[in-house]
Amino acid sequence: MKDAHEESLNVYDALGRVTGAMPRGKAKRSGLAVGAVNALVVNERGELLMQRRPPGRENGGQWDKSVGGHVSAGESFDETLVREAGEELFDDPRSPQVRLVVAEAFEAALADADLERQVLLQPVEVRLNLRDVRHAPGGGVRNVLYHVGIYAGRTRIPVGSFRPQASEIGELRYVAAAEVDAMLLAGRLAPNMSFLWLTQAQALLRR
Repeated sequence: MKDAHEESLNVYDALGRVTGAMPRGKAKRSGLAVGAVNALVVNERGELLMQRRPPGRENGGQWDKSVGGHVSAGESFDETLVREAGEELFDDPRSPQVRLVVAEAFEAALADADLERQVLLQPVEVRLNLRDVRHAPGGGVRNVLYHVGIYAGRTRIPVGSFRPQASEIGELRYVAAAEVDAMLLAGRLAPNMSFLWLTQAQALLRR
């Protein structure tokens, strides 16, 4: 089986147009933009579902977004988000417990969604040309240029009912907003999670 970390990724121009594909490592070193998805999911108490990165991985030991991943060659941002959410939260890239709807339909979908069993997600925006700074496995720093699809979601699934992907997630839990703030100030968040929290939390917690 091919190593997931040698998968091919889309590479993009500065305007967000796909220009080709490269193996993951080469793409991230190329100076061209690669695609990523980031999702923040909250429960009915406004607590954020967070994952802690396993030791030995990028940003190992730090707390991160609910779902994240790279856009594989030939995928759209939305397709990647659904696949990554299934893989990371339920160990199944085709999990029926992940549902993505357009933003205009999100409130109506909430009314009939089974949030005890389902994660309901909506697209928020795509940010182009973001320079990410991350801790490399074994030490050092990596800089990667990203186009980032940002998503927001709701669920009432208890933490114990998720099946987190062990290779990507060391721990999964719900965290109150005040504790996320404290994590940020203490340097316990992954750098890109700090950006997401500062730019997205106000709107996320209002929803």
